Amino acid sequence: MRIPLPLLSRLLVLPLLAGPTMVLAQEEEGEDAPIIELSRDTLEAQIDSYMAEAGNTGIVFVAIDGETVLEKSYGMAHEELGVPVRLDTAFGIGSRPIDFTIAAISLLEQRGQLSQDDTLADYLENVPADRAGMTLRQMMTGQSGLPDFPANDSDWDDDLGWIDRAEFERRTLAIPLIFAPGEGEEHSHWAFGMLAAIVERVSGQSYAEFLRENFFDPAGMTRTGDYGDNRGLAFTDFAAGDGVQRGVPNIPPNWGPTSWLVLGSGGMFSTLGDLRRFYVYITTSGVLEPRYTELFLSERAGLDGSERGFELFSFSDENFSDQAYVMLSASGEEGAIMAIVRPLMRFLREN
Repeated sequence: MRIPLPLLSRLLVLPLLAGPTMVLAQEEEGEDAPIIELSRDTLEAQIDSYMAEAGNTGIVFVAIDGETVLEKSYGMAHEELGVPVRLDTAFGIGSRPIDFTIAAISLLEQRGQLSQDDTLADYLENVPADRAGMTLRQMMTGQSGLPDFPANDSDWDDDLGWIDRAEFERRTLAIPLIFAPGEGEEHSHWAFGMLAAIVERVSGQSYAEFLRENFFDPAGMTRTGDYGDNRGLAFTDFAAGDGVQRGVPNIPPNWGPTSWLVLGSGGMFSTLGDLRRFYVYITTSGVLEPRYTELFLSERAGLDGSERGFELFSFSDENFSDQAYVMLSASGEEGAIMAIVRPLMRFLREN
């Protein structure tokens, strides 16, 4: 879930005030930062060289004006077995489920089952006065005042340690806020977990069931699921992460059921094809009204990471005409993905 510190030192992941989307805000590059000038004529060769030299394993996708110009897999999903990464290989996707939670809240509001102006006290009992008026909208836009992550010293792992929804909600009521709701701005994974809890309370379904019924199954997303689940896939259909080892092989089905430490803002796997299907479905099928799809149809970029070695970068312009995805399960060194993130964004904006 958490993006390695070297990445955060060079890119900041921030919520847009105009809507709960994620963008990358570029900081100053150091004088020794590598510069790659990508060319349309030599794009594949340049990406091939970058992936090989950086020691990266994963997938790169680039589309310009709606036309796919590069879609290629690199390296081994399981080195010891000689199993290569394929275009449909499943990867851990870090914080990308935040977009799934946004879509879920939007759909429930569209159906009249909740409002983004509802408060925490509308859904939980005995809410302390300092957070009783915290709105769903504030949770979605970084203004909730909740800390970033709900893990504490009692959890054996900040992402994988198991807590249920009741414990998560108890912590939500007890944790000191970092500012009064609406009086500051700080991205919070915790807030999206609370939104996922509200999805369950309102829909009467589990978060996973709601997503599958309303988004994943209609979109044809058959290779997306929670940790501890394999969606009927073989272990060789997953890329093994080269980070912190949590099971052999180091793949999402071996990490146990998704904990409420991350549910709603992480704890899932997916594929390049499924992620693309999700965004196409929510923006073109009519499942969400234009007032909600406009959040996904502006220029947006996201960088997601996991301590288990997975990194995901995506960029899209308005209406998904120009797009890029980089999905990694192994990189030569922490933060190596940054050498291609800026060049890809620059390349797509100029072509």
